[in-house]
Amino acid sequence: MDNKIHETAKRALNEDDDALSDDELLAELENDPELEQLREARLDQLKREIDHVRSMRARGHGEYSELQNEEGMVSLVGKERRAVAHFAHPQFARCKILDNHLRTLAPYHFETRFATINAEKCPFLVKKFQVRMLPCLLLIVNGRVVDRLVGFEEFGNNDKFTTETLERRLAKSGAIQLPKGELAGIPVAQRPVSYQLRNESNGKSGNDNGDDIDMDY
Repeated sequence: MDNKIHETAKRALNEDDDALSDDELLAELENDPELEQLREARLDQLKREIDHVRSMRARGHGEYSELQNEEGMVSLVGKERRAVAHFAHPQFARCKILDNHLRTLAPYHFETRFATINAEKCPFLVKKFQVRMLPCLLLIVNGRVVDRLVGFEEFGNNDKFTTETLERRLAKSGAIQLPKGELAGIPVAQRPVSYQLRNESNGKSGNDNGDDIDMDY
């Protein structure tokens, strides 16, 4: 494909009296069936990517959403390629702190679904996932709970940890991907919002029980 373009251009440059005009050159390239196939393939790819983004937005990607029932959480855990699920209580101060960090992160990690649910509304899942202390984050990859973050012990029981600290912790389990290059050292709130596609298919459902944890509420 590229060779044909190059040869046409070289011919136009090398010919003297019969040299092609710019318009004639463009017309010849545009009428090339291989170039038309390439154009159609790129348009199809763009359409698939746009449809993929729309589908992800419709499921709540790019925002931090509150789930109202257990069915919503089951769908998130079982179907999302990457997700962060926060089991919380509206009266708990540390749950609110975590809400603020997750709400900040969600637009910058579009490939991951961020959601929260009131633990009192999902007794079956609380028991199934052995949620015994709040706040509790389930970190999901390929439809499986691969890790969990319970309370603030990993942050030294300090409420003042940064969003970037939480971001690095989530990335450690693969629930999100850290920015690379120039963005790597920029604080979350100062980065451009990420809507990069990675052509990731949804994983199949599956769960890990996690560690046994003491209930604190």
